[in-house]
Amino acid sequence: MRLAAFLASPTILALACHAPPLAVGNVESRVAEAGAPRIELGPGDRVSVLVFLHPESSTPAEGAPLDTEGRIDLPLVGPINLANLTPDEARARLTDEFARYLRDPQVVVSVVQLASRRIYIFGEMERPGVYPMDRPLTALQALTLAGGFRPGADREKVALLRGRRDALQVYFFDGATPGPDGLVFVQPDDFLFVRLSGAGTYRDQMLPVVQSLVPPITGFASLLVVADQLNQ
Repeated sequence: MRLAAFLASPTILALACHAPPLAVGNVESRVAEAGAPRIELGPGDRVSVLVFLHPESSTPAEGAPLDTEGRIDLPLVGPINLANLTPDEARARLTDEFARYLRDPQVVVSVVQLASRRIYIFGEMERPGVYPMDRPLTALQALTLAGGFRPGADREKVALLRGRRDALQVYFFDGATPGPDGLVFVQPDDFLFVRLSGAGTYRDQMLPVVQSLVPPITGFASLLVVADQLNQ
């Protein structure tokens, strides 16, 4: 398992992020030892809210979407912001809100669809694309979303990129043989890339894909250029 943090040069960062570079820290322990990420609600997510004995205050069975600010509009309590809350935290907030009008309300919150949290899986996979992250996933589990490897794929050295405003973490793991290096949990907006063997460096193969995507992935395209670990 190999892990490194790459910081962009001040010139590139001034153009890309307008923020000073972070100090290099112990990225390996921070990423490898991190537990399962919180699954939080956000704009565009669809949730079902059931208030027992009060169907008029509940959502339809198919749920209701959160608006662009992460709010859900419910009868009786009006718009309530659920952004950045887990489903359990959302249930607690809604219970408090309904308690202002109902006696001992019993509220259940279920996630119908998570649209605000996603991961990117590209390269030599059968179904490359953007996938919703509706549950905690390890790197190996995430790969299964995109189907099997295409012929010629570099299965033994899959790249996981995690971009921040002014830093890029690059992590390699074996996608062919299940092992501890593939059990690191992915985070929302992580980018997994499987390159074609013998067809150039990671940087050469990855840049055209990254540059064709919408933010936030395009935000670290300039960081790929100065990540020495990708020049292999």
